[in-house]
Amino acid sequence: MKEKKNIEEVNWDLLAKFLSDEASGSEKAEVETWIGRSGENSAILKSGEEIMKKARLYYHSRKFDPAAAWDKVEGDLHAVPVRELTSPQRGAFFRIKLLRVAASVLLALALGSLGFYAGFRQHKTAVFTEVISDNQQVLRDITLPDGSQVTLNSSSKLTYPRQFAKKNREVQIEGEAFFEVSPDASKPFVISAGNARIKVLGTSFNVSARPGDEAVEVVVETGKVQLICPKLAQQSGSDLILLPGEKGVLMNEKNHLVKSVNENPNVTSWKTFELVFQQTKLGNVIADLEKTYHTEIQLSEPSLSDLLLTAHFSNQPVDFILEVIRLTFNLELSAGNGQYFLTAAENNPKK
Repeated sequence: MKEKKNIEEVNWDLLAKFLSDEASGSEKAEVETWIGRSGENSAILKSGEEIMKKARLYYHSRKFDPAAAWDKVEGDLHAVPVRELTSPQRGAFFRIKLLRVAASVLLALALGSLGFYAGFRQHKTAVFTEVISDNQQVLRDITLPDGSQVTLNSSSKLTYPRQFAKKNREVQIEGEAFFEVSPDASKPFVISAGNARIKVLGTSFNVSARPGDEAVEVVVETGKVQLICPKLAQQSGSDLILLPGEKGVLMNEKNHLVKSVNENPNVTSWKTFELVFQQTKLGNVIADLEKTYHTEIQLSEPSLSDLLLTAHFSNQPVDFILEVIRLTFNLELSAGNGQYFLTAAENNPKK
């Protein structure tokens, strides 16, 4: 009974971080202490290391197919003997838990990111995948079980099942993502995004639903999207139908839906690095640059925010764009502590 308790108390998320070399010094010490407690703990670690070696084969793959990755890890697990675990129940428990650890490590390696963590969690008979991006990281080419593609913006989390249900395809997003949904009229694609639900059949669109934001925003690129407020179910105005070029907003506090024409051409610049400005106020330009390049840009005076910029940038680095802004408005540009500063020059008539 005591040995079984030790197995059940294993911190599997911490062990996954240890195996992927993402654990802190104190976390490493905790795992090393745990390893020394029993031979069974040592056996679990060794089996995890073996699976890690196989998982690294996915590292150089630019595109990631979770279903194929899961099948690969699952096959490897069944091929690895469970050493020093004689109880059938403990063996089954070990396989399930180790599968979660290996899958999380495999996802991190397959997407090639240091500040990235992905994990599997099991609920009844359904297995879900969680993909989490770092605060300065965009994860591309995430393939869902139906072939739909997702690009995940920084500091975001995508959750979806290993296999979709028979009648629908449901996923959850916290943060921001761009979806390219494979058409399937018999199985609607449904996204839970904060207080909103988004229902589509086959389309491409951007969703922003960051925890703490005042609103959930959906901008449609192709196809048709239904934006739903579940709290207004069975009431008039509980949903919006959005067409290409339209934006739907759910105000979280008031549970109020608003539809408008999208007037910001840079909604998906974080994904495409295409930036278009047409007589755009510099304050709005700075906001788009900060979102696209995950950096911070300061203007020395509020009046600089009203300067108007007309320009088109395609895959240029932020340093180049800021240099263009500096020359256009005769400003001074400096950088420090991960921030940029735009200051009015002494002889600048726009000051």
